[in-house]
Amino acid sequence: MKTRRLFALLLAALLLTGCGDAAANEASSDMAGEIAEQELPETEETTAVTETTAPAETTAAPADTTAAETDETDLLTEPAAETHTATEDDAAFSAAQAAFAVDLLRDVQQKKTNENVLLSPYSVSMALGLTVNGAAGNTLRETLDLLGNGISADALTEKLRDWAAHQPDSEQCRVKTANAMWFKEADGFAVKPDFLQKCQENFQSEANIAPFDQSTVNQINQWVSDQTNHMIPAIIDQLEPYDAMVLVNAVYFDAKWQKQYEKKDMQDDTFTSVTGAAQQATFMESTEKIYMEQDGAKAFWKPYAGDCAFVGILPPEGVTPEQYLNDMTGEKLQQMLNQKEISRVRVFLPSFQYDTTASLKETVQALGLETPFTDSADYSGISDTALQISKILHKTHIEVDAGGTKAAAATAITGRFTTAIEMEEEIPVLRFDRPFVYMILDTQNELPLFIGTVNQMK
Repeated sequence: MKTRRLFALLLAALLLTGCGDAAANEASSDMAGEIAEQELPETEETTAVTETTAPAETTAAPADTTAAETDETDLLTEPAAETHTATEDDAAFSAAQAAFAVDLLRDVQQKKTNENVLLSPYSVSMALGLTVNGAAGNTLRETLDLLGNGISADALTEKLRDWAAHQPDSEQCRVKTANAMWFKEADGFAVKPDFLQKCQENFQSEANIAPFDQSTVNQINQWVSDQTNHMIPAIIDQLEPYDAMVLVNAVYFDAKWQKQYEKKDMQDDTFTSVTGAAQQATFMESTEKIYMEQDGAKAFWKPYAGDCAFVGILPPEGVTPEQYLNDMTGEKLQQMLNQKEISRVRVFLPSFQYDTTASLKETVQALGLETPFTDSADYSGISDTALQISKILHKTHIEVDAGGTKAAAATAITGRFTTAIEMEEEIPVLRFDRPFVYMILDTQNELPLFIGTVNQMK
């Protein structure tokens, strides 16, 4: 493969939905395959017309791929979603979450120029969702605007609760979500029972009263490590004297590809980093069957063995992930995902793994969540003692290889006391040998659970 100086953005979204039992899923997959065969006859294959930066000799698939691809036509269609009547709240929530995902990644990528970044807007939303149960006034309004485009507190809580409840949970594809809260054991500070009850009912969140010393730090970090299968061993380093609560969400994702790569699909080659450096990587070659284009960017959709998908977006030639994100919006993201077409595309995706650590306080403040961090914060639904948010800490880890994907995220919101106290025909070729953006999507709601960039091989 010829080394090329390429600058790309990978937007990968993982959208997850509730899984039925194995038999039902298998039947659904078989049905999807039959439909796909009808929609894409071998003699009338839909081929998207795109520019390709891959060497000419790679634009045609091996001649013996037809039979294999015909056997895998279930890759062409998305998992069947539950029958559902959309409401204004559904649309507002989806639009808000899509925008939140893109805006989070844009801001953090600007702060971490040329670095790989992975965030879980899903995890951050769940952690902030805990605060909704105790917020009032402008504090509540800003949170509702950010996470739900102004829908009511009850509606937002319902959407977040349902989103978590419909995650897949099988050996082939699993999303584990957990919430927990710690409150300081201090004279004059009491947490309202109604708040604890709402958090338990809506988010299955456990509550702990603790001394807020090093033992509490260790307890929180051990909980995060356990919930993320040890992929994130710690989320906080210390607690400050005025810290009074820590609200934590943890997410663990583990999914196998619907069609796993084989040894013959693996090849070592060159990835050109965002700075132009040539780096060695192991590329996984496959022919996928859902293809997207938007504003010069090209993307593919690769299903996991469940209601989950990996979406890789290759920005226009010469455009970095950071530059691409500057023009991306939540609305554009939704439009792109709604414009999927059944069309074969050859993909060369590098295996990769990395961690991200980010403080999101300034990021969410820039997105309009300002009052919660000030003396004017109103969390009177949590306690009669005045509280405000002091930090939002976020950590992620991801591993993408021939078998599938493992990812984890943890978000800790710290609150403090406010006051002392087949190929004869050409098909598109996407060679991810330059920076890109990626997402892990919930395919029922088409909202990112994880969203990130790969700018270099580590």
